[in-house]
Amino acid sequence: MYFKNSYFWTILDLSLIDKESDDVLERIMDEKTASELKILYGHSGPVYGASFSPDRNYLLSSSEDGTVRLWSLQTFTCLVGYKGHNYPVWDTQFSPYGYYFVSGGHDRVARLWATDHYQPLRIFAGHLADVNCTRFHPNSNYVATGSADRTVRLWDVLNGNCVRIFTGHKGPIHSLTFSPNGRFLATGATDGRVLLWDIGHGLMVGELKGHTDTVCSLRFSRDGEILASGK
Repeated sequence: MYFKNSYFWTILDLSLIDKESDDVLERIMDEKTASELKILYGHSGPVYGASFSPDRNYLLSSSEDGTVRLWSLQTFTCLVGYKGHNYPVWDTQFSPYGYYFVSGGHDRVARLWATDHYQPLRIFAGHLADVNCTRFHPNSNYVATGSADRTVRLWDVLNGNCVRIFTGHKGPIHSLTFSPNGRFLATGATDGRVLLWDIGHGLMVGELKGHTDTVCSLRFSRDGEILASGK
């Protein structure tokens, strides 16, 4: 596996979403012209996380208002508002197969949901500070969570148990992503470093330097040969 020893801006799979807006609207943007196509109303606080369903028919958004909302991209309406976090929800992610999704927030836990259930199916508890970022493993059997406690945890979706704890960062974790083959996990933090982990052995196998500030986004190329990082 070859990792390009450089870094550049990336906006992950949210190329149509302005999720950094400080207002309480979700904006659907045209990826070519950056013109505004739709505004989704519903949240009562800033939106911090967003995720498309694999079929691109739905959108999840997480907000400071403590909710996760499911939107139809056919009608541009809110279908469900999920309430379980009592504090801001920093991130939410669909599973690779849709239906299930995960959320993480200021209450120090991550929650596993199904789109047709109003209550969480699992609560992943163990972090000592905010859960800043979440990501499903490519096989959907595991969830990774990155926290302000400077650790990354890997959770078994079926039983809710923590099966790995990755320690090595010197600051809060703000981004993570799995390699397409599911063997590796890349993590980024406020320490400006990108760390690469072998999931099977639970070991750090690489460190990529270059950033001088928080690494806010990470994404592997489709063939897994290149890793892009952005702040």
